[in-house]
Amino acid sequence: MRLRVAEKVAEKVAENPRTNILIVKSVDQIRFVLVLISFVFSLKSFAHENHEGDTGHFSLVQYQTLSNYVFIEETNDHLIIKSNGIPSHATGNFPNRGNPHRITAQRHNLRVPKHPQKTGSAISSKHFGIAVNGVMFVPGTAECWGRERQRPPANFNARPPKRPPPSQPRLSNNRECDWREEAIIGSTSRLGLDDNFAHVQPNGMYHYHGVPYGLMRQQKHENNKDLVFLGYAADGYKIQASKASKYKSSFQLKSGNRTTGPKGRFDGSYTADFEYVRGSGDLDECNGLLTAGNQYFYILTNEFPFVPRCWKGQPDKSFLSFVERIN
Repeated sequence: MRLRVAEKVAEKVAENPRTNILIVKSVDQIRFVLVLISFVFSLKSFAHENHEGDTGHFSLVQYQTLSNYVFIEETNDHLIIKSNGIPSHATGNFPNRGNPHRITAQRHNLRVPKHPQKTGSAISSKHFGIAVNGVMFVPGTAECWGRERQRPPANFNARPPKRPPPSQPRLSNNRECDWREEAIIGSTSRLGLDDNFAHVQPNGMYHYHGVPYGLMRQQKHENNKDLVFLGYAADGYKIQASKASKYKSSFQLKSGNRTTGPKGRFDGSYTADFEYVRGSGDLDECNGLLTAGNQYFYILTNEFPFVPRCWKGQPDKSFLSFVERIN
């Protein structure tokens, strides 16, 4: 049995040495594979160079010293997903002027239901889901225009600066915020996002704020359909994206000007600049779609909310208690 499992592992690694995805079901297989993985990981280095870059769209680079790892255990009721959070595709230069953090390996240990069920309401999300390559989907940012620690800028009509001046401190993402800044404004990326609409947390966690095109290209070959399977939300429903951008969000930019907070016109700089208008698009308030075959899944879009901001099902506690550890 152990020889056969080892042969399967070797075949998988040979197919793609940068993406090691294992799915095992028996306890004996799990134990043996974990021993094998520990040996393999002892041979790998997770250090990487200090790369400088700018805040615009920049070329993607391959970090040779970082290797993607995903381990999926299937039980009767759940998928248990363990990963190091390193993407399976090339990334932008990190750190860069818009994002001063370096990508480092993480210890993600998450679980999603195999048979998701809707709760009848929408539950607000922070760590929305995890991609098939083990990278997290985190739609919100840590940048906030807040009354407690924020002095209004001299120019009320100005968009949030790419890096806050000393007069504009920002609140933590863990605190309540009426005016949360967006990482993507229209077609413009902020906060050092790369071409996968991703950047890095202070703890080194690389994560997606929008459609991860590098991952989409890797997944396309699996079928010739428009929808590409990219991962799982915390409630177990699948996360997909349309190659042709066929599905429109039902969120609309508010008209007029803000009367509180960062005064100026509603231009998409803040989450609160948008409102959900039922029926104005193809998707519901969680950017979800119910098909004619009664299948429900979430869609990543090129317009707000980009990554869904809520769940229709009950999220697993592993996502609700997720802590961005400093390694």
